[in-house]
Amino acid sequence: MELNNSVKAAIVLCLASLFWSGNFIVGRLASTESIISPLSLGFYRWLIAFLILTPFCLPSAIKVFHLIKNQPLVFFLVVLTGPTLFNTFIYMGLTSTKVINALLIVSTTPMLIVLFNFLLFKIQSSKIQFLGIFISLVGVSYVITKGDYNNFFNSEFYGGDIFIIMAVISWAIYSIFLKKNKTGITGLSFLYISFGFTIVLLFPVYLFDVLVLDHSITINMETMMTIGYTGIFPSIFSYLFWNMGVSLIGANKSGPFLHLMPIFGGILAFLVFQETLEYYHYVGIISVFLGIIITNKK
Repeated sequence: MELNNSVKAAIVLCLASLFWSGNFIVGRLASTESIISPLSLGFYRWLIAFLILTPFCLPSAIKVFHLIKNQPLVFFLVVLTGPTLFNTFIYMGLTSTKVINALLIVSTTPMLIVLFNFLLFKIQSSKIQFLGIFISLVGVSYVITKGDYNNFFNSEFYGGDIFIIMAVISWAIYSIFLKKNKTGITGLSFLYISFGFTIVLLFPVYLFDVLVLDHSITINMETMMTIGYTGIFPSIFSYLFWNMGVSLIGANKSGPFLHLMPIFGGILAFLVFQETLEYYHYVGIISVFLGIIITNKK
């Protein structure tokens, strides 16, 4: 029996969210097991993705490459804030915070996009949307401080959460300027070219990590599996599956599937790290989901 578009979309969108959730698990595992440094992982992830896509995307990318001149600043901001800064901050943050913390913070991205659109481009939002943003941010701050706001002042909260917050800000800016993309480069060609520029931007960071910080890479099965997963599943398959799902049911119906990430990530974190949900996590989950519902209310 042939599946209808809604079922097909649900399957591929769930897989996209699952693979993105797995990226947080692998990033945390790379840190706790000292498999590879976060800066080197960020570089190798995109290098692997770029090399895999080269046979399929290079000819078309060459044809449209000149179109970057239509919006060079927007293209640069997209590359800088998206694959470059977002993932680097995520991997750095996961060295000293729980996976569930990171996923809950990242789940506030849709609300921050609404807020930044208002601050940067004066795109009006309703009072109830700002109420949703406020509720979500309160919930996330409660998680970061582990249920005690005094921890803001005595530094008894996870330092890695600061990097996750910076990652969320980067992704919100990326999403805003991605919508401003009028270069004429779209689809896999856009991803492929952006991956190439990301490698160029991260190469000096990689050299600093290896030569100055002395984080040399050891080639073994664990390292290859870590780089392989991040370079293939969340970098290529998640984007392909997400784009497929959006084409089937549209962006508005696809968006809520991203909120599966804290659920998938929480289950994986429990299985891999025995991370358990504390009372402040439940408060954060309820606040974030309540904020999402209110923000998306017409």
